[in-house]
Amino acid sequence: ALWDGGAVARHRFSPHAAQVSALRWTANDRVLASSSHDGSVVLSERDGSLFDTLRPQARGPDGPAPVLSVTWSPASRYLASGSADALVRIFDLQKREHALTLRGHRAGVCALSWSPSEVHVASASTAGDVIVHRVQGSVAAVCRADTAPPGARGDHAVRGLHWSPFHPTKLATGSEDGVVSLWETAAPLRGGSHAAGAAGLPRAVQLHKFEAHSAACCGVAWSAVNHHLLVSAAADGSIVFYDTTRLAVVRTLCSDQSFTSLTFAPDGLHLACGAADGSACVFDLRFSDDSPLWRTRAHDGPVTAMAFQRA
Repeated sequence: ALWDGGAVARHRFSPHAAQVSALRWTANDRVLASSSHDGSVVLSERDGSLFDTLRPQARGPDGPAPVLSVTWSPASRYLASGSADALVRIFDLQKREHALTLRGHRAGVCALSWSPSEVHVASASTAGDVIVHRVQGSVAAVCRADTAPPGARGDHAVRGLHWSPFHPTKLATGSEDGVVSLWETAAPLRGGSHAAGAAGLPRAVQLHKFEAHSAACCGVAWSAVNHHLLVSAAADGSIVFYDTTRLAVVRTLCSDQSFTSLTFAPDGLHLACGAADGSACVFDLRFSDDSPLWRTRAHDGPVTAMAFQRA
């Protein structure tokens, strides 16, 4: 569904045959990319009409492997998708071709983020590992971060992953255990000496670990206007704001919702969250209370993905 600044949907359309896992607009807001458990990535116009369909050709035991994540490069020429087959695929939309396949994960790829320079792509999996690949020039995996403790069992999925728009070597992650972490990739990306992690790759440095959530983190997002501000949301109904310079929690919004998705508006003033009961809510950060600006029942099932246009 497409919403136009209020609780009434402007357009509703169903381009997929199964659950939608991620949504991303191009830089000019003209095309919306959506990934789905039906194994496809659909590109839709602003009015909901079909622009193109990409099929990553990922195969599972029962047919096409679900596509769990998708994101555009900053200039929107390239599109990255992550699938349940543990692969990342890069599409060149100018040439209309599948350009690269990136390997290294041991489980489904559930989150993706491009570096501001478009030189690197970070990907995270349901096993808790994060890999940074260089995709310009000599293509290679250049470093990794492991959010799960060695030998840990259970679901350690990293559902939240975002490259800082102002710090080109800094990543934020949000994990199934509710932990939000800051990572520095500078030394590995510049060829510096770091201890080797799994698969022999240099390790990213964990700068800090926030433990403000008591349930699974569904997403993290940097502010597009404030160099220091990071936000996360979780299934415990909390939305937490962090000053990443002082390494402190600066604000917490509390709700009776179990949040399942998060997006931060480009204006830095509005935040949207989707919930397990199918509701969507938008917060105006200029107000001091915890109440959303508006809230509506958006879908019959959990709201698994949300995205703001830039204008």
